[in-house]
Amino acid sequence: MKVRAIARVMDVRNWFEFWADEKYRNTNELKKTYRQMGQLSGGEKAQLTYTILCSAIAYQFGITREGKNSRSLRFIAVDESFSNQDEDKATYLMELCKQLHLQLLVVTPSDKIQIVQDYIAHIHLVQRVNNRHSVMYNMTIKELQHKIKNKEEIAVM
Repeated sequence: MKVRAIARVMDVRNWFEFWADEKYRNTNELKKTYRQMGQLSGGEKAQLTYTILCSAIAYQFGITREGKNSRSLRFIAVDESFSNQDEDKATYLMELCKQLHLQLLVVTPSDKIQIVQDYIAHIHLVQRVNNRHSVMYNMTIKELQHKIKNKEEIAVM
C-alpha cells in the first residue's frame, strides 16, 4: 500500500488537475467539458489528445490560423497512431495537422495508407522480401494511386 502511495505522489500526471472545454467556434458556447480521460472511449481520448497536442504545437511555435510565423519549425512524426482507431479519428488528426500547415512524417501499416493519402505527397514503402531483407520503394502518392488503380506491381525506383 505504501509503495503505491509513493508511486502516485511521484507520478507527475497527478501533480496537476486539468480539463478541456470544447466550445462552438461561431458562438463560443460551451459544448462539452472533459475532466477525466478514464470516462472517454478510446476514440474520444485520441481526439482530445490530438487537439491538446496540436494546440501545444501551435502555441509553442507561434502558429496561427492564418499560417503566420512561417519561420517556425513545422515538422512532426506520427508513428502508427492509426492502428487502434477508426478512420474518422485518424482523419481528424490529419485535418488538424493540415490546418496548422505541419509537415508530416507518417509511419503507418500499408493497410492504413488510405487514411493519409490525401495529406501526403511522397511515400516510402518498406516491404519484407522472402522474410529475409527489406526493400524500400520511393514514389509520389499519385504514382502509388495510379499503380493501385491499374493493379500494377510496385517496382523499386
